[in-house]
Order: sequence, then C-alpha cells, then structure tokens
Amino acid sequence: MKKYITFLSLIAVFFIGMQESQAQDATADKGDAPMVIAKTQTHELHQLVGLTGKQQSSAYKVFVDLQQNLEGISDNRDVATVQKIKAAVSETTKSRLKSILTKEQFEIYLKSLENSKE
Repeated sequence: MKKYITFLSLIAVFFIGMQESQAQDATADKGDAPMVIAKTQTHELHQLVGLTGKQQSSAYKVFVDLQQNLEGISDNRDVATVQKIKAAVSETTKSRLKSILTKEQFEIYLKSLENSKE
C-alpha cells in the first residue's frame, strides 16, 4: 500500500510540473509577439528598400515600439479614441522612420503603404 501512495504522489508531482512549464511557455510566447512582428516588419522593409545594418537596428526598435503601443490600445473600448490613437502612433512611426531612411527609401516606403491600403 505504501508503494502505491508513493507512486501516485510521484505521478501527481510530475503532472504539476508539466502544467507549470506549459504555463511559463505560454506567457513567454505572448510576451515575445511584438518582437516577432517587429522582426518580420523590419525584414519586409529591408526587402523593399535595402536597409543598412544600422538602419535595420533602428527600424527594428521603431517597429517594436509600434507593436507595443498597438498592443496597449486594444484594451480601450471606445472606437473613435482607438482610431485617433492608432493614427497618432502611425504618424509617429512614419516620422521616426523618415529620420532613419534616406529620402529615396522613405518615398518607396510611403508608396508601399499607399498600395497596401488599396
């Protein structure tokens, strides 16, 4: 009987440990989402305009900030306010990218934004 209790206790500890590790993985994945999206956006911008290494690093930081800001406004339920905030965040992102990119690169970026809206 003592062996069965020990065996069942061991199985219970094993399953509790599995649940803890899965919970940690889920929270880590959720926290990494802005970085993953920013990396994808940076890669797409690089493919579009041919960024230098320094430009890639700076653009990545801009896109991480963008994703974190967009993630934070989803809690707001007022649609008009959300649209205003998204527009302000978008303008801020454009102005920051304008300081990073050359004039030609920025024009290409703006044209791609216009094409994606259509």
